[in-house]
Amino acid sequence: MKLRSPAIDEGTASFLERQCILRQGVQILTGEILYEITTGTLEGSYDARIMFKVCREDWITIGGKPQQVPCKPYVLVECSLHKFFHGQNVYGNPCNFPQLCRRFIDALGEIMGSDHGMFHEADKWEVRRVDWAEMFHLSPAAQREFFWSMRDVHFPRRAKKEARYDSAIHFPGKFTTVRIYSKGPEFKLHGEPVLRRGLVKYQQLQDGQNPGKGIDGPVPKKVVAGMPRYAWIETKLQALQRLANWRLRAEVQINADKLHHDFGGRYPLVSEITDAYLIQIFEAQIFKLLKEGKTAMETVRTFHQVKARLDAVYGGRSANNLFSFWVQLAELGEEPTKLNFSKSQFYKNRAKLVDAGVSWHATDVFILPQDTALPRDFRPLSADSRRCIGQVSANSIFNFCPVQQHGLMKAA
Repeated sequence: MKLRSPAIDEGTASFLERQCILRQGVQILTGEILYEITTGTLEGSYDARIMFKVCREDWITIGGKPQQVPCKPYVLVECSLHKFFHGQNVYGNPCNFPQLCRRFIDALGEIMGSDHGMFHEADKWEVRRVDWAEMFHLSPAAQREFFWSMRDVHFPRRAKKEARYDSAIHFPGKFTTVRIYSKGPEFKLHGEPVLRRGLVKYQQLQDGQNPGKGIDGPVPKKVVAGMPRYAWIETKLQALQRLANWRLRAEVQINADKLHHDFGGRYPLVSEITDAYLIQIFEAQIFKLLKEGKTAMETVRTFHQVKARLDAVYGGRSANNLFSFWVQLAELGEEPTKLNFSKSQFYKNRAKLVDAGVSWHATDVFILPQDTALPRDFRPLSADSRRCIGQVSANSIFNFCPVQQHGLMKAA
């Protein structure tokens, strides 16, 4: 998420800037020592750092064009709440957005060494971006088949920017961005090195040593493996990697323009954002991508199931015509099928399939074999039975708020 603070005075702004420069220069990390304070932009949703920036300009629209104009100082902060509170985002997705923001901003005030009132008034901070993600339990083979079945999927009006990979799809937009990807490869590339470095320093804290002494940058795996007191770290990382390999992650990034639009031409406050609002946007965006989940009927996608559903809902010639249309969608994909129908007829037929709970993704019409690893009823929506809802246990190493005081961890 990205938040903007209320206006602050120049003295507080200068103090906070000095704190950022000090922490960035010596790379001091917050309590769990997993998050680096940076004044630059984050590299992506996988970035484990906290972006903390004091700003004195803001964007306003003048004559229909956005321009930056001077304003009273304020703070812009961006980070992953999941990684801030749990050090990883493989499992234990946190919820209750307003409460998480209150805990985060309160902890941030302690990290920055400031008692300014804005760190105790989280409800007055503006929300400028929120990423809502859901995780699903799928085997690696099922994930590969899922992405293979997505090869012809298009998001409305985003064809020029969309990207597809072997284990990910990406659809950026002005209001929202949709990403679905296999968590295993992403965790191995980005999460594991950061966690290894952080947990080594955590162990050093427990041993009464100076955290980070002799460790600059990523910690080589062989170094940790060769030190007995760090053996638990590799065991923990291997367990997380196994878990990540069975996770499909679906994210909807809700941008500032969407928030500004939904709240009547202003940015909402932390207190005004509810989980229900975020989930509703998530469900709507996934539906736009997959055209599934609109009705309460169980989704069907196999040859015989689709034929029976269309006969039951529409019957007669209409059902036969729709079944022929469905076969083309399943075999060719949407874009080639459009060439065989008028624009109005194509969208009319597609809408009827959606209303009947019929999917043309991951079917058994020449696309996937009969013995498939991908469950036929899978949909990356919050109602799917494979949705991961397990929480971080109370005694887990990942269940604390990363605030360091006097070299010890402060429990959340």
